[in-house]
Amino acid sequence: MRMFILGLVILLGIPGVALAQVSASASARVSAGEPAEVTIGVFTFRAGEKVAFELSQEESCICMCEDLLIKAFYVLGPEGERIYEDNSFDYPVLAKEWVGRWDLTGPEGEPVTPGQYTAVIETSVGIFRAQLEVPSPGAMEPYGRSLAKASVCGISLSVYKLLDESDNGATVYLRTDEKLLVALEGNPTTGYTWKPTEVPEFLAQIEGTEYLAASALVGGGGTFFFRYEAREPGTGPLSFAHLRPWEEEAAETFTVTVVVR
Repeated sequence: MRMFILGLVILLGIPGVALAQVSASASARVSAGEPAEVTIGVFTFRAGEKVAFELSQEESCICMCEDLLIKAFYVLGPEGERIYEDNSFDYPVLAKEWVGRWDLTGPEGEPVTPGQYTAVIETSVGIFRAQLEVPSPGAMEPYGRSLAKASVCGISLSVYKLLDESDNGATVYLRTDEKLLVALEGNPTTGYTWKPTEVPEFLAQIEGTEYLAASALVGGGGTFFFRYEAREPGTGPLSFAHLRPWEEEAAETFTVTVVVR
């Protein structure tokens, strides 16, 4: 039996590993005939912020080459209790058709208290975990870079700071290498789509699924997704317009100010 184990990895340049690779403090384990286990973190999110998760699978398969399915997504509290369970998808669902979201609230929709939390994604190949921390109000910002991604057998878990329509006009703070996901509701069957109109140079666009329908109903709406990675410090507007291709005036706009420290 071949086994590959990646223990605690510190943030600065780490050489690649044959089957398990990270760009963050993480542990990853995969062995023949056994489920994979990946844990990354710690990611810091302030009260009022939102977090998103994605699992992607490389086209050039090394191992675990079957279609990747998401079986469940939930969040564990500081004592290991389940405080959130996602019911917005009819699980299992293909990973390429899934974006997990959590708005840092508990079972009754109340904001979570400061502490350590664990997002758990159960898949057809194993379990992926992301360790999250909600600091106390007024606590100092952590030093160093945010922990953004880990992969095993070419299957990558990414963690994003999430923005949606409720964040229009807000200021979002990132650290270098942090990832940002903008999710805007729309319905392309009406001819209207969202498109970026102003992107700061310090944000690099990340490829990914651009639109997910909310249901299988023909003509139903869904969500447009835009992904970015903070490459260097800077401040600038990130703007989007909701319009039809032949129109110049947007029916709706979305703008935030992005600050990368």
